[in-house]
Amino acid sequence: MRMTTRTAQITAPKSGPKLTFKQEAFILAYIETGNASEAYRRAYDAKKMSAQAIHVNACRLLKNPKVALRIAEFHERAEVETLLTLEQHMEELKTLREMAKEAGQLSAAISAEVKRGELRRFYVKQVESAHVNEFSHMTDEELDEFLAEHLPLLQT
Repeated sequence: MRMTTRTAQITAPKSGPKLTFKQEAFILAYIETGNASEAYRRAYDAKKMSAQAIHVNACRLLKNPKVALRIAEFHERAEVETLLTLEQHMEELKTLREMAKEAGQLSAAISAEVKRGELRRFYVKQVESAHVNEFSHMTDEELDEFLAEHLPLLQT
């Protein structure tokens, strides 16, 4: 069985159904890679199995209620940890903003506040594409004419 260092750092939730060692190894590898077949290869002796057999067995494992529940626990915990990390980051930016204001560095304070707004998705970055194609210079009437002419050809 192969396990990377990164997999070893993932800890299983304390609650949940009892699983076999191989099921736990499969879950950890699946959480790391996001690939059920690769997770199966890492957790089980699959050297003599075809890719299709590995895929079928991996899908069966994912459908196993105990395995599915444990994977859901990992995902739920990861979402909570992400939210906590975001809140910590927001608080740090708030502290930096306040420090900059006290030091009279308004541009730094504004930058910190803008970053906080971006994290909360208050600001939407718009990017214009300079991509030009044959349709870019057509008027609405020319586009309608083009579609009327070519659309029937595409539908046949």
